[in-house]
Amino acid sequence: MPQQQSAHEREAALRRALIRVKPEYFSWPTEAQERYRVHMPEDDAFRIEQTVLNLLFHIQVDTKAQLHAAFDSFTHAQYLLFNSTMLPLQGIGEDYFFLNESFGDKRLLDFATLYDYDYDDHCFQEQARQKEDPQYTAKPYQGNLFHCWARLYIDGVFYYATPSSVAAYLYSVIEDVGFDTIQELIPHTYVDGKHHGKREGQGIHYDKRVDAGGMEAQLEELQHRYWKYTFARHEALLRDFDAAAQKRVYFFDKSQQGDPQMDIVFTDKTALQTVRLRHFLLDCRSLAGDPQELEAWSEQERQAAHRYLEETYQDILHHFDPKVVRLRKKRKIILADRAVKDLL
Repeated sequence: MPQQQSAHEREAALRRALIRVKPEYFSWPTEAQERYRVHMPEDDAFRIEQTVLNLLFHIQVDTKAQLHAAFDSFTHAQYLLFNSTMLPLQGIGEDYFFLNESFGDKRLLDFATLYDYDYDDHCFQEQARQKEDPQYTAKPYQGNLFHCWARLYIDGVFYYATPSSVAAYLYSVIEDVGFDTIQELIPHTYVDGKHHGKREGQGIHYDKRVDAGGMEAQLEELQHRYWKYTFARHEALLRDFDAAAQKRVYFFDKSQQGDPQMDIVFTDKTALQTVRLRHFLLDCRSLAGDPQELEAWSEQERQAAHRYLEETYQDILHHFDPKVVRLRKKRKIILADRAVKDLL
């Protein structure tokens, strides 16, 4: 992997960048170094990235716009090398654990445990929903850590990690089954609508329509019912694992060549409460469960979801009236220019 082949180069580049921008950093105690990294001024961060970019890739940038343009041109391997180099300047604790998430006006050091972060995020999301809909009833916290993006070193090797709850992990399993099985039951594709790609105001019109060979209404009904099924299963899984409080963590190495990926899955909030961010790997390993347990639960959900879709599909074929159109609001989607290249 690039980060293994360039370990000395990475460390030297980051050290030289820090000496250039903040030479006194190396005389500070660990706590002060962490506070500086987490609360780093934007100008310092730019100058460090500017230097690392030059040392590793011989790319010279003078502005933030040029820096972002350089990142936009990166290959996956270049991103990996850059991210693995920068992690000791971004993460905290013995694993340089870094959550690549938004914290509002808080910082990573404001959360002692993974539970503290997730509970804070839960409260923020529920308050936002209540603000949008005064009739909304806030849900109790049940440890639903939902697919965060993280980075850390595991035994000295850089990894992209996806921490999540078992309920969220199984929800993704169910979603994947739905995507594949619905496509098998009612083959379909998305084609350009008459307005797709046309400029409107400050963006581009996104207008795609589904082509299911005349079974568009049946497809929409099957998708709608399956959405309700996945929502209900997720709610049930949250309740069940919260009540069981098994306090376990599962590791799944999903790495491929040049792409170090680790899924880290938590049964419930008691596990999240145990895992300190500054000792992330140590605490996770103290709760490590057998990954075969999670795979068994995944297989149960796959089979149940597949049965549901087969039975629901047959019910739609025999009892659903495609002439009955579900009421829904018409929406116009306008994409900002930056997002267009990924979707048009």
